[in-house]
Amino acid sequence: MEARSEVGSLWLTRPQDINVHLACAASERRSVLLSGAGIAARGAFAERVDEWPLFIPDPKAPAPLPRLGATVKCDYFARNDAYSFFTRLVSLDPQGRWVLQSPLAVERCDRRAASRHLVVGVSGFCFRLSDLPGQPLLGLYDISSAGVSFVADPRRHRFEFEEHVIGQVHMPGEVPLTVELEVRHSRAFPRQPNLRIYGSQLVQISKEHEHLLAEFLTHWHRAGGVV
Repeated sequence: MEARSEVGSLWLTRPQDINVHLACAASERRSVLLSGAGIAARGAFAERVDEWPLFIPDPKAPAPLPRLGATVKCDYFARNDAYSFFTRLVSLDPQGRWVLQSPLAVERCDRRAASRHLVVGVSGFCFRLSDLPGQPLLGLYDISSAGVSFVADPRRHRFEFEEHVIGQVHMPGEVPLTVELEVRHSRAFPRQPNLRIYGSQLVQISKEHEHLLAEFLTHWHRAGGVV
C-alpha cells in the first residue's frame, strides 16, 4: 500500500510491501546509488538474507566502505519512477556485500507527470552538449515538457546522478532550445549494452523556449508523432 504526501510523493510504509518491493528491485538488478557518510557508491541490490537488504558495490567503480552504523541514502530507478530510502550500514558479509538495515519507508519520487513522447530513431531529435569540447551530438530517447532522456556511450561520455549538463535540444523544424538539465537516472539501452539512456529534468530554460517546447509537443501529440 502506498501513502501520498502533501507534495505528491508516494510512500511504501508497510513492512510486507517494502520487502516485496526490494525483492523485485534485486531480481531486476536495478542500478543503485548509495550516498552519504562521505561516500558515493554505485552497485545493485542482491537477494535478501534474513530480511536484511544487501548491496553489491560495482567492482568497476570501487568506493570505500562507510563506517558501520552510518546513515546512507539509496537511490534507484525503474522505467518510469525513481525510488529512495534512508538506511544504516549494519555489517559486511563474507562475500563482500554490504548488509543494510531494512528501511522504515520507501519513497517513490521524481515521477515525470508530464506526458513523455518516444522519439528514439526519429530524424531531427538530438541533444548537443555545448559545455564539452567538440560539442558532441547525442540522440534523444524521449522528450516531455519536464525533461528529456538522451542516449550516450559511457565509454565516451559518462554522466553522474544529479550532474548538471548544458546544451541544446534539437527538434525537427524548430530552433534549438538552450537548456540546463539535471541527470536523474540512467538505464541500459534495450539490446545495445554499450549504450545507456540518461533521464534528465529541465532546471533552466527561457520562457520563450519553454513556450516553444510546449507548442511543439502539443502539435506532435495531435499529429500522432509526425512532424
